[in-house]
Amino acid sequence: MGERAKTRRHVLVFLAGTVVLLGGLLIIADWPAILDVIGKADWVLLLPALAMTAISYACLGYSFAEVSHLLDIPIGRNRLAAIGFVSSVLNHLVQSGGVVGYGVRYALMQRERVPLNDVLAASILHFYLTSLAMQAILPLGFLYLFSHAELSRAVSIALGAATLVLIVIFVVESLLVFRSQTRRSLLSGIGWIAKRIVRKDLQPGLADFDAAMTRGIAGMRRRPKSATVIGLLVLVDWFGSALALGFCFEALGSPLAPGVLFTGFVIGIMAGVLSALPAGIGVQDGSMAGVFTLLGVGFEEAVLAALLFRGVFYLVPYLVSLGFYWRLAPRAASAQQVNP
Repeated sequence: MGERAKTRRHVLVFLAGTVVLLGGLLIIADWPAILDVIGKADWVLLLPALAMTAISYACLGYSFAEVSHLLDIPIGRNRLAAIGFVSSVLNHLVQSGGVVGYGVRYALMQRERVPLNDVLAASILHFYLTSLAMQAILPLGFLYLFSHAELSRAVSIALGAATLVLIVIFVVESLLVFRSQTRRSLLSGIGWIAKRIVRKDLQPGLADFDAAMTRGIAGMRRRPKSATVIGLLVLVDWFGSALALGFCFEALGSPLAPGVLFTGFVIGIMAGVLSALPAGIGVQDGSMAGVFTLLGVGFEEAVLAALLFRGVFYLVPYLVSLGFYWRLAPRAASAQQVNP
């Protein structure tokens, strides 16, 4: 198992290196035009991009706090929001199925005697709710691309198939979250497979997880105001992150129409997530640049805006999150000493 993990890491490093190298060659080939764009840029407009980034992450953190309170997790709202912010930044930087970010989240929350199943249930429910808007907008983004860009037949078929697959995934996710019978059937199957293959009985833990998920959904139905607040926070989160990208284009002197901005943003972000590469490096930037170019944006502006967005939306929040982590960690350490 260790060898497989090592091989997978080597493959991911190779793919990331290849994508970055190809992107670098494209940039070098167009370097004079890129320098011209940089010279004309208005860097003051990066300040609103940073402001939109701050609003986006604040909404992301507080939406996690609201979801956690639906499961009656006994931690203050501001602390939960800080934990949600730190762990989400890590999840954005390291595409590992949420393992890294959620691992840090559990490490910070277990000191408050929060069970692992509650942390997992809150994280999965929060992930579903935050990805809901993105998955709903993505098919619209593909349709916008169909109608506003000249695409080959092969690309059109591929995009159509991808749209159908995403719709199916969205329906399946919704059934697993909101239909307890479907979720229990899946969890029962996972427990059966685990018992046959690894000879370990996971049913008690899976049953606790199912109970926590059921509690969260019941909390949403019991407290519609909280559900509405979560929905509003999620919408502001996504709009804020898209506007951060929009201001990166504004800084480079290339303002975008709303349809172009949201299409390139949604497709680029999802491509980065599905790539499984750290922070979608290369894939997200290349996808964004490619989509924006198809929609009539200059290649140089599209590449630079994608790179600026990476710095504004990933690097800067990561540096800020280090301060939040060091504020959260001492309290966690002291709680561990009190409750060994």
